[in-house]
Amino acid sequence: MPPEAPEVNVSQRDPKRNENCRAAGSIPHGGTSIGNPEDEFPDKPTLSSLTDWASSALKSRGIDSSRLDAEVILSHLLGCRRIDLYAHPDRPVENTLAAMYQNAIRRRMLSVPLQYITNHTEFMSLDFYVDERVLIPRPETELLAEVALQKSQTMPCEDEFTLVDIGTGSGAIAITLAKKIDKAMVFAVDISADALVVARTNADRHKVLHKITLLCGDTFEPLKKYSVASKVHFIVSNPPYISSDEFPYLQKEVRDYEPYVALVSGEDGLQIFRRIIAQAKTWLMPGGYLLFEVGENQAQRVMQLIADTGCFTKPFSIKDYQNIDRIVVAQMETCCG
Repeated sequence: MPPEAPEVNVSQRDPKRNENCRAAGSIPHGGTSIGNPEDEFPDKPTLSSLTDWASSALKSRGIDSSRLDAEVILSHLLGCRRIDLYAHPDRPVENTLAAMYQNAIRRRMLSVPLQYITNHTEFMSLDFYVDERVLIPRPETELLAEVALQKSQTMPCEDEFTLVDIGTGSGAIAITLAKKIDKAMVFAVDISADALVVARTNADRHKVLHKITLLCGDTFEPLKKYSVASKVHFIVSNPPYISSDEFPYLQKEVRDYEPYVALVSGEDGLQIFRRIIAQAKTWLMPGGYLLFEVGENQAQRVMQLIADTGCFTKPFSIKDYQNIDRIVVAQMETCCG
C-alpha cells in the first residue's frame, strides 16, 4: 500500500540535498546541525556497545524506533535472533562486521527504510526480499490477499483459477495467492522490469515460479498474447494511488526512497484505477472479481467508476485496521453489454 502519512511543511524532493548530507556525514534535523555520532563509535565493539551506540545515533536523528532498529540490523548481520543479543552482551564483534554495521546504521540515519537495509519484510507470514526497486508491502495489503483467498473458496472452478495481479512489485500478492490456492495460475504484471527481477527472486524462494507468469508492461497490454480474455477469475491490484500534489508531503522514508512509479497515479491518484476498470470487462469471466486496494477517501470514487461501467454487481468496500475503507470488491455481471 502506498503510505499516506504526510509530513508538515516539507520541501520538494531534492536528491542532491540528500547526497550533500551523505557527503557531510550529518543530516539537517529540526533546523539545526548535530554532531557526528561516528565520533563515539566504540573502539572495542561488543554486542552491547554497538547497539548502545547505534540506538543513540538513530535517536539523535529522530528515528522513533531507534533501539529496535539497532537490534534488528545487528541481529540481521549476525544471522541470529534479537534475543540472542542479550544472552552474551559482552561478546566481541570482529572489525569487518562492525564496519558493516556502522555503514548500515549510517543508511538508517539517512531515513533509508529498515526493510531496504535488511532486505526483508513479512507478508501473510511469508518472508519476502525487498529493495529500492519495489514498494515495501504494508499490513493493510494483506486484506486484499485475504479477500481474494476467501472468494476463491466459494467460487466454482473445475480446472485452474486464473488470476491477474496488476502492479505486482515484490510479488507479495501474486506469490501469496499462488502458494495458498492449489489450482492458481497467476499472471503478475508490472511496468518495471527491475521490480519483476525482485518478484522472480521471491517466487523462486517460495517455490511457486512454475505457477506464475511474470509480465513486463502497462496494465493488461502484455496479456494480449495469452488466450485468457473473458477467462480470468480474479483481477487484483494495489495500484499507485497517491496524487502528484500529495507526493511532496509523504513521509521522508517513502518520498525519498520508495519507487515513485509505484506511488503516484496522476493529479488525483485515480489514473490507474480508471484504466484498469475500463479494461477489466474484457478479461474477467462472468462472475469474476475485481479487487482493489484504495487510498483514504478514495473508496466511494473508485466504486462509482466501477458502477459506471454497468458491468458489475454493486461494489462494496472493506475497512482496514484503522477503520478506513481500504479494499473495494466488485463482481462481474453474468451478462455485460
